[in-house]
Amino acid sequence: MTTEAATLERLTFALQRAMDGTVGKKNPPPFVLDDALKAAQEAAKLMAGPDGNLAEKAYDHLNDQLPADLRAWLLELPSFLSKKGRKASGEELCAIYEPLFGKAYLDGERAVVAWESGAKDEGKKALEAARSTHASHCWPELRSGYVHEQEGFLDQAQKHFEQAVAKARTGENKKDLRFCWDGLVQFWHNKGDRNKAVELSREMLEECPDLEAELRIETLHAAPKAGRNDPCSCGSGKKWKKCCGAAR
Repeated sequence: MTTEAATLERLTFALQRAMDGTVGKKNPPPFVLDDALKAAQEAAKLMAGPDGNLAEKAYDHLNDQLPADLRAWLLELPSFLSKKGRKASGEELCAIYEPLFGKAYLDGERAVVAWESGAKDEGKKALEAARSTHASHCWPELRSGYVHEQEGFLDQAQKHFEQAVAKARTGENKKDLRFCWDGLVQFWHNKGDRNKAVELSREMLEECPDLEAELRIETLHAAPKAGRNDPCSCGSGKKWKKCCGAAR
């Protein structure tokens, strides 16, 4: 095995462990946060091309080996770290990521880093500025939906999530559409309206049919266990026992 291949294998393992320790986890221990920060820093360094911009080949190689989308995990890690009292680490990652992913994403994420640190008004003003500066981009809308939902302003949150989906349809990165749909579906799930969440899941799969296999895999690993006669959480409309449950 070459040195480069060994480095990629080691980093892939570190990223997978970091994802396992943070995705869906409310209070990971400090060493998990340390490892996640280190893995993100190393990944950003490896993915930077000679011009400092994203080296697609390196990104694709890492992303193909991981259980969750690498870009989405990296972009949301700064605010997650800030929420756990590590604002400086979140700001550091935002600065590292900006040449790789673009200013629209990082302006939105910096705002949430501030908001998660307790600077609520500062964060919301920064989100408003990001939405204005990047008026056609979905990410500031998506992160605004998250902040308003957390604050309990559900009507405003819904509008932002819906706007995020609409803007993602015309955006340059087609994967954004999936993440914006996820945000809208999860919003209705959190509200306790399971029927609406399932309805929107179906719409998402109709608009993004290539995601069905991926979503089934994620459902098997991440979704709360459903009753055998409950509607399957993947959005297929079938009972759990005749859908994702049949694979268990």
